[in-house]
Amino acid sequence: MEVQDDQVLISLTGITKEFPGVKALEGVSLDIRKGEVLALVGENGAGKSTLIKILSGLYQKTSGEIRVNGEVVDIKDTKHAQELGISTIFQEPTLAPELTAVQNLYLGREIVKPGLRKMDEKTMYEETEKLYRKFFSTVEDLHVPVKELGALKNRVIEIAKAISFQASVVIMDEPTAQLADHEREVLFDFIRSLKEQGVSIIYVSHHLRELFLLADRMHVMRDGKNVATVNKSDTTIDQLVAMMVGREVSNYIVKKEVPFGEEVLRVTDLNRQGILKNINFNLRKGEIVGIAGLAGSGRTETVRAVVGADPINSGNVEVEGKSHKIRSPKDAIKAGIGLLPENRKMHGALIDLPVSQNITMAAMDRIIANKLVLKKKKESQIAEDYVQRLRIKTPTINQKVRFLSGGNQQKVILAKWLFTESKVLIFDEPTQGIDVGAKVEVYNLISEFVQNGGGVLLVSSELPELMGLCDRIYVIHKGEFVKEFSREEATEENIMMYASGGHT
Repeated sequence: MEVQDDQVLISLTGITKEFPGVKALEGVSLDIRKGEVLALVGENGAGKSTLIKILSGLYQKTSGEIRVNGEVVDIKDTKHAQELGISTIFQEPTLAPELTAVQNLYLGREIVKPGLRKMDEKTMYEETEKLYRKFFSTVEDLHVPVKELGALKNRVIEIAKAISFQASVVIMDEPTAQLADHEREVLFDFIRSLKEQGVSIIYVSHHLRELFLLADRMHVMRDGKNVATVNKSDTTIDQLVAMMVGREVSNYIVKKEVPFGEEVLRVTDLNRQGILKNINFNLRKGEIVGIAGLAGSGRTETVRAVVGADPINSGNVEVEGKSHKIRSPKDAIKAGIGLLPENRKMHGALIDLPVSQNITMAAMDRIIANKLVLKKKKESQIAEDYVQRLRIKTPTINQKVRFLSGGNQQKVILAKWLFTESKVLIFDEPTQGIDVGAKVEVYNLISEFVQNGGGVLLVSSELPELMGLCDRIYVIHKGEFVKEFSREEATEENIMMYASGGHT
């Protein structure tokens, strides 16, 4: 259907952005229509972030044309973008944690009483209250530092701040990061209400299911270029993935069939007062077992307790039939258990050290002669081998992990645990924040590990991920395992019923 000119708020034509030696965008064209959710889709490196920064005024285009409400513009900076009605909510929180919602909304643009040098706090509060009531029925939080409000309310305050600039277009980059499942649903309702008010949303997310819940259209990019713009109703997840990665990737979350071997891990009566209650489960060689539950249910606390990262009051851990006293992650490594944590930058890798040292750090005794001398050549050979085996994209093994993509950081951490010759690998949100191509590679590496006789314990907020990969799924609710599902029994409805306490 042909779009009327008055429906197009922003039109991009032939946008190119060049950095020294790199062409980040080449000939990108798209339209943003009034009152729609347009999903910007592509792998890491596809050019999404560069395009967002050009619209936000952080970058200036090298060539091409931008029209806002039909007028040709060059977006000079972030203030100019806001004046044009374009506001951006970036993935990383931008609120000042010690300030209230009112103070954050008017930070740097405080309203001053006429003829006085005193801030008009009453007017700022009233204007914030008007915006706040679009999202919440109560306003008692307006005088509370935002650090005390939780991730969802912080996201909504950022949205309120964005539309307080009279924004007609709001760009949202991974807005559901750090939100629990039920909080995502609330945020989706807020986004739909913005759309009903005529505000357009440019939405960026690696969670493809979110896009199919929210988006009207999807603009797919690859290698800095246009691939296609499609209506949600005219495509499927598999087709979208194929456009993103440039090849067919059907059933990309399905685990290959692997015969099960002997029991490799058994956890019995694991308790942590007030947090975990009588946790019991087992894992066999060749098996992937999942843990499902809502945020705060005790998923991460369970795996941290297993590896000794958190103290327990009682419980027993057996690896290949042998009982181990695991009081620290070092004990877990000795027992043959490795954990790829949810926050890989904080707990999984030393991001300011090179790839080579990150790969070997958990088993340094294997590359040190006489407990004194580091075998640097051997360390390099080992690192090079894992970079090749796991297809880690890095210019050199001396590159700091900080500068790798999320998917490649995850592969470096996996290489570390493979080097320790772990018998059990525990993955906590293994694909969080990585693009679909990197997800496929991580799934393949997990599958390869169990094919070689390992066992995998998988924690994930993505139910399709759990259902596609796992042979069995345990559901946790308020720190207690309440149900075990076989692959055949597991459905999203069944899992959510037990995860939310609906079984009681």
